[in-house]
Amino acid sequence: MPDTDALLQVEHLSHSFGGFKAVDDCSFDIARGSISALIGPNGAGKSTVVGLIGGALRNQSGSIHFDGHDISRMAAFKVARLGLLRTYQVSREFGRLTVMENLLVPPPNQKGENLLNVLFRPSVGRGEDRMLVDRAVEVLETFGLLSLRDEYAANLSGGEKRLLELARAVMAQPKFMLLDEPMAGINPALIARLDSHIRRLRDELGITFLLVEHNLDVVERICDRVVVMAFGRTLAEGRMSELRQNPEVVRAYLGGGLDERAAG
Repeated sequence: MPDTDALLQVEHLSHSFGGFKAVDDCSFDIARGSISALIGPNGAGKSTVVGLIGGALRNQSGSIHFDGHDISRMAAFKVARLGLLRTYQVSREFGRLTVMENLLVPPPNQKGENLLNVLFRPSVGRGEDRMLVDRAVEVLETFGLLSLRDEYAANLSGGEKRLLELARAVMAQPKFMLLDEPMAGINPALIARLDSHIRRLRDELGITFLLVEHNLDVVERICDRVVVMAFGRTLAEGRMSELRQNPEVVRAYLGGGLDERAAG
């Protein structure tokens, strides 16, 4: 049975590609209302675990429970409907839509998408549309993107696309956000903005976060708990300051010091 104190529980997860076992009996919990990280050297199995949790890959062995639901073999869109959203290593904005239009896509159960409302009660959809636009304006202002509301998303910088991706996810009212390398390829100023937004969303909206991240300075700065993977398994768990002193964790990072260069 899943732990009622954990929003996400991964138990004895295993997954193979052909004869290669990418994940091998991996288990960990993510506490409700926490900011946690999943780290490990390249090839540790992190991306496979992310794909299994988000429903992009079909689970072969073990179980995944989210908020009381068994999502082990659930399709990605059904997982998202439960409130578990993920972002990707490469931003997946709708490039031919404006920034504002990108934010109006995710809200669930929009009345204007109901055929009966379109045909017989169009005012219902129009009223909701106005409320969604007002909410999108608030979200864009919070993320510092309001001045770009009419810009095509494809024209944004890499860091701005990361902010847009986070803002768009907020419009879907998630319980849990799985961020796959959110700090990759962006400048230090935008990294500081992103980690500030992540902490604010946890504190103000109660969103739980799991980051797959190589920037260990960010991990140490904002994460309550860290799960370390190596060779497809959970190697250790704890705070980053503790893990830096763990000889097994240090050895897993290619035998070097446990810093950002070794983790890349």
